[in-house]
Amino acid sequence: MRVNIIGGGLAGCALAYALKKAGAEPVIYEASSALASGASGNDVGLYNPRFTAEFDAVGQFYSLAFHEALKVFEELGDAIDWNPCGALHLITDEKKVRRFPKTVESWSWPEEDMRIVSAAQASELSGVNIPVDCFHLKRSGKISPKKLCCAYVKGVEVHLNTKVENISALDGVTVLANGMGVQKFAQAAYLPLKAVRGQVSYGRATESSEKLRCALCYGGYIAPAQDGAHCIGATFQRWLDHSDIIPEDNAENLGKLHEALPALGSVTEIVANRAAVRTTSHDHFPIVGELEEGLYVSTAHGSHGILSSLLSAKILSAFLFEKEGVVGVDVLNALSPARFL
Repeated sequence: MRVNIIGGGLAGCALAYALKKAGAEPVIYEASSALASGASGNDVGLYNPRFTAEFDAVGQFYSLAFHEALKVFEELGDAIDWNPCGALHLITDEKKVRRFPKTVESWSWPEEDMRIVSAAQASELSGVNIPVDCFHLKRSGKISPKKLCCAYVKGVEVHLNTKVENISALDGVTVLANGMGVQKFAQAAYLPLKAVRGQVSYGRATESSEKLRCALCYGGYIAPAQDGAHCIGATFQRWLDHSDIIPEDNAENLGKLHEALPALGSVTEIVANRAAVRTTSHDHFPIVGELEEGLYVSTAHGSHGILSSLLSAKILSAFLFEKEGVVGVDVLNALSPARFL
């Protein structure tokens, strides 16, 4: 089976990986000169589920996406800079005080993988002083999204600098996986997509900040040092759709860090930065499924695309090979583009 994939970011590359594993012949068409040229091109990316208080369709999707991704990350290992360092989510407001304990109860993960820890326990786990209680995910961590895309497409036919405008000119099944670009095709023009700009900053590690052992999330986030710098992010600007660097965004990222974690106030020097535009939907959930016979879509992966793109790829692969059992009907309906008709 030949499957044309429009887009060479996480959504398209993960789909190529899943299809090749299933025995198909995926072919990627990427309009730019490199894979992962947009939102998938960061050197560091944290992987965490999108947490829900109840284990509804959204929670089921992200829980399974997390565990499916772990299997692949372990397989790819050093090739994607995989570091299962764990993550601490600071409980900084009443909303999190209510939601995180409900997540622990309803998701029913093993206690060692998901639990609430005290500020003292969080400080011991992280290696730096944490001022509040935290939601701890032992198996979270970080990878390189850019390297992940490259690992996904090993042995796959890829056409760079190739802009597809006429789907009917392609032989075989086609999947639109090019973010906001899917709206340029008449069959997907009705999808309510939103562009969200984000900028990450890389702060030079200091003697004290190098003690950080796990990822910290607090409205922003900071990852353990890699090559002498911490990835610190990220701005979230629904009103912007460009990837130009905004110097003030570096100050915003540092400001959030210092406010939430005074112990990391020594991180002040920005050595690099990167901005990109993510794609999300009106209900902040991916759009995955059939648009018409022979045409499918995988888009709107937002800020959780490291996880959601891979499970979405496995779901689409099951569609194409007429297999069942990847996810339940409730999850399929929640993902379906038909929910916007």
